[in-house]
Amino acid sequence: MEELGYIEIKIEGIIGSQPLKPKDVDIAEVKELISDIETFLYPSRSEKSARPLISYKIEDGSAKHLFNLPISAVIFFNGLIGEIAVRKAVDFLDFKRAQIIDKFQNLAKEKNFEITFSDSISNSNILKITRDTNFFNSTPAYIETEFILYGKINEEGGKDPNFHIITKEYGKLIVSATEEQLLEGEKRLFKVYGVKVSGKLSLVDRKPYDLKLSHYIEYNPFFNKTELDILIEKATSRLSKIKNVDKWINELRGGTIG
Repeated sequence: MEELGYIEIKIEGIIGSQPLKPKDVDIAEVKELISDIETFLYPSRSEKSARPLISYKIEDGSAKHLFNLPISAVIFFNGLIGEIAVRKAVDFLDFKRAQIIDKFQNLAKEKNFEITFSDSISNSNILKITRDTNFFNSTPAYIETEFILYGKINEEGGKDPNFHIITKEYGKLIVSATEEQLLEGEKRLFKVYGVKVSGKLSLVDRKPYDLKLSHYIEYNPFFNKTELDILIEKATSRLSKIKNVDKWINELRGGTIG
């Protein structure tokens, strides 16, 4: 049986006026961190299905997240994290791993946390992330844009207010919102709604993330066919007078025909 070791993610900061402790860490945050570490070690679906047993516990000392796993995985983790510390960059990583380090960086900036990475084969911390660190990535991973999403809202609330919407195109997405937005109007839980959101679109897997609610759009799958036919007829007659429809549409968008 292979020797075991551990990986430690230590998060330090202030909650209210007191130092962060394990009791301040919500189970949703624990779930996300565990998922991120699993993906960092085993990014593909096939790697996840074949990975060894990993156990987890959280301890005092601010909040120490400990992962027990085979020593070969610890060595691999040590090498990747150490290379980030040396290069002060993540552009050598694949997209999923770089995105996870970016998430830790955002957490440190947003909550003024200090996050240190260490393991059982190191004599000291391998990597420290604070609000002031900035790991260079020459490859843009996303664009910021707006989305119109339709789907069933199946969860609401949380320590940081949000809701989950199950969409046909992207599956389940998490959208942050204010308490006022969640409480205004009728109850939306388990109903199909449209939402306008701002966020990021991954240039790798084309999936939106870091979404924030702009406003709700009441979902209405029905339409008046007679009104639609009239609009199509009007548009057709107008378009027939335009010699180059493609050029006209492109000019409306602000582009030019090459």
